[in-house]
Amino acid sequence: MVINYTLKNYQFKETTKGKGIVKYLLVDDQGNQRIVSAIANLGFGKKIKSVHPIHHRESPLIDVLFNAQINEKITVDFTEYNQKHPRGSVEARKIEKVRTDKVVDPYNESLIKDIDSIAEHKFRLLKLALTAALAVVAILFVIAGFFSE
Repeated sequence: MVINYTLKNYQFKETTKGKGIVKYLLVDDQGNQRIVSAIANLGFGKKIKSVHPIHHRESPLIDVLFNAQINEKITVDFTEYNQKHPRGSVEARKIEKVRTDKVVDPYNESLIKDIDSIAEHKFRLLKLALTAALAVVAILFVIAGFFSE
């Protein structure tokens, strides 16, 4: 099965240090829009160095999208992949289970916002811990000064 798409846009959201979710907005020849998501690994300078499909059947598409530019027309041939991994096969189910066990749902925007709030919360806790450590050091200096007299 050969399908033609145009990559209209993509969006990246870092979810953890060194990883994130990429959402690709595609339009097929009939004008149907589709969003495809992938797990992205970041390299030097927080640039995307590799992507992995969330749904294993999208592997050929994600491989092509990784190198595509916005407004570029791409052609994806699923024939070889479908022959190697038929729908409903035991191998396909194993691949799907492995790939989706620890994956964040990319369509759950509230989860991504929660991840942002967790990062903010960790930052506030770090500031609080640093302030407490400085207070302890100041108290120790006061005590040391008191006993040195």
